[in-house]
Amino acid sequence: MILKKIDNIISDLYAYFFSKGILSKVNNKLMDYVLRARGYRNSSNFDESGEKFFIVKILAPSQPKLCIDIGANVGDYTFKLLQSTNTKVISFEPLMFPNILEKLNEKKKLFSGRVTIENIGIGATDSNLTINYNPKFLGHASFIKEVNKISFVSNEKKTIVPVTSLDSYCVKHNILEIDLIKIDTEGYEKEVFEGAKRVFSKLKPKFIQIEYNKHQMFRGTTLNYFSEQLPGYEVFQLIPNGWVKINPLDPYANIYHFSNFVFVRSN
Repeated sequence: MILKKIDNIISDLYAYFFSKGILSKVNNKLMDYVLRARGYRNSSNFDESGEKFFIVKILAPSQPKLCIDIGANVGDYTFKLLQSTNTKVISFEPLMFPNILEKLNEKKKLFSGRVTIENIGIGATDSNLTINYNPKFLGHASFIKEVNKISFVSNEKKTIVPVTSLDSYCVKHNILEIDLIKIDTEGYEKEVFEGAKRVFSKLKPKFIQIEYNKHQMFRGTTLNYFSEQLPGYEVFQLIPNGWVKINPLDPYANIYHFSNFVFVRSN
């Protein structure tokens, strides 16, 4: 009881002094440090993002046979999968400009027979959709126009690309088992989930990784929303060189900053 009162006093004093003036800037900087320690805003490389840890320490020991990379871009994540495991990888990338195709083909040559490159988007249904992009920053390309409200996104050009659902693709290609699905679709994750209901409920991939960022703010989606689509999965947040189990109902797990979450099949 006494410790709780002391904690409340310290909290009140901190809030009083650090909520205004020059100390508020100190508080904002401290908050940045805290967010990074919790797994947010760590996007410089695979070590910082925690993705290397996940692939090498968690995924690789499970001896994956098939991984799916949705939103492969130039194939860096695909390459890390191929380099660190013996898995086969299907990489989906709807914008196959020459520089992207060249880099993806480099990975394909290095790991002959283990990579399938699909020049198609993944969404809710089979259709043709307009994708918004910037030739200088193709990694920001998105089917969602609203993400242009994000300061670092400037998708001024458009083109139409074919899109299929993951459910349709897996039925068509007789895919019966998946170890990992990685989803990085710049705000289009909700539609990917909608088109993968059969895969999630019937095939039950061991791991499902999603990139979560400011894009979700404009889509009205939360981490808890994605968790509700995956009953029977536990949620982990990747942190620099590690991961931590989290509660998707925790407000601190629903912050609109760059982060990666992995849904792990409970059994």
